[in-house]
Amino acid sequence: MTREIILSILESEGGESKGGALAFREDREVTAFVSAPGELLNVSRVVRVELKDKFVSLQTSKDERFVFAYEDVLGFKFATATTVKDRSAGFSR
Repeated sequence: MTREIILSILESEGGESKGGALAFREDREVTAFVSAPGELLNVSRVVRVELKDKFVSLQTSKDERFVFAYEDVLGFKFATATTVKDRSAGFSR
């Protein structure tokens, strides 16, 4: 993908521009799909995307940072985050 395509996709899915990067609301789950030699790598729970001149930087909710060339990014998955607080651990009655 190109920088322009990635920017267009992220903005259309609610990415908010903050300080040269795009951030997502807490109720959005974003997964990036990246090509790697012989496999497909997915980066889950992306909360911030920085679009540099020659590369893209993905930051996850665990404060991990992944950096890839634009041409290695294949696509994104967007979903509404679900939090389950009403369940208890173990078996229910």
